[in-house]
Amino acid sequence: MQALDALLSTVAPKRGGVIRRSQSKKADTHEEGRSTIRKRKWAGFRSVLCAIDFSEHSRQALRYAAMIAQRRHAALTVLYVNDPLLITAAAVGLHDRELAKRSAHELQKFVSAGLAGHSRTPLRVKSEVTIGDPSEEILKVAESRRTDLIVVGTHGLTGVDRLLMGSTTLSLLQRALVPVLAIPCGAVSTAAAVSPAWPGKRMIAAIDLDPALSDEVETAERIAQWFGASLLLVHVVSDITAPAWLAADVGAHHRIAIARAKRRMVDLARVAQRHVKTDVRVVCGNIADEMAAVVATEGAELLLTVLHDRRRWFSATRGSLSYHILTHAVTPVLACPPEWRPR
Repeated sequence: MQALDALLSTVAPKRGGVIRRSQSKKADTHEEGRSTIRKRKWAGFRSVLCAIDFSEHSRQALRYAAMIAQRRHAALTVLYVNDPLLITAAAVGLHDRELAKRSAHELQKFVSAGLAGHSRTPLRVKSEVTIGDPSEEILKVAESRRTDLIVVGTHGLTGVDRLLMGSTTLSLLQRALVPVLAIPCGAVSTAAAVSPAWPGKRMIAAIDLDPALSDEVETAERIAQWFGASLLLVHVVSDITAPAWLAADVGAHHRIAIARAKRRMVDLARVAQRHVKTDVRVVCGNIADEMAAVVATEGAELLLTVLHDRRRWFSATRGSLSYHILTHAVTPVLACPPEWRPR
């Protein structure tokens, strides 16, 4: 906390002492009120839905889902969505009832094999097979099961995997009403168990400083507390490309923007610091590249963000933060809808 106070004193703008103390007192009173209202620790995720496609990569996602379910003794539903075209082709030689039975049997085998030796305690696992568009079916089952966390595996950048990434995972990020945990390829070895200590001692939260997203840090703080991890709040000041003759002015703009961002981040960290150890970092550059660099440098095993609309970081545009992290990084990303709160 002393380090945070020292940082605040170095980046705070020079203002009249009376005004600054008054504003600080009002802010502290407001935050104390919010802290008083929140008396109970968040109980965590109670119902987890994991969508699989029988790939080794989705086996990884299943293990992450099981690890989270074990923390809260949550119900775990494993879902496989059949492609309607494949079903039509397969049904030529099979009756619909026999086909459905076979799919359910294969799913149960996949789940048993995927969790064999990787589960510390018994799990309440249910399996379900549906037919249709993957993202549509995942959202339907999540609603019917009252799921509060969706876990999916994301694929790489080539061929069908790239198409799947665009049509399923990003669709979930844009439409889900509950958090989505996206597991990139390589998050763990296909033969390795997810560590019981996951996500480790520290998790990272990507923070936007829009005033409308004031609850963003509280969401990150409560999730970090549930995982038993400390928190690193990271904000990226967007880089500006300018001609050489404007370089000095742009440099001054960046310094001012970074100083202002640091001050706001320190204020936000003070709130989270009451419940979990919290540090802040402000960097300047391309948002996607800088976030990926921080995650890699810190060796973080979980990146959290609040989903924003298409004008913000987590849009479906190529090169956005979500696309970059989920297709290039090996770090799981927990994306929370803006209206969702850990209660």
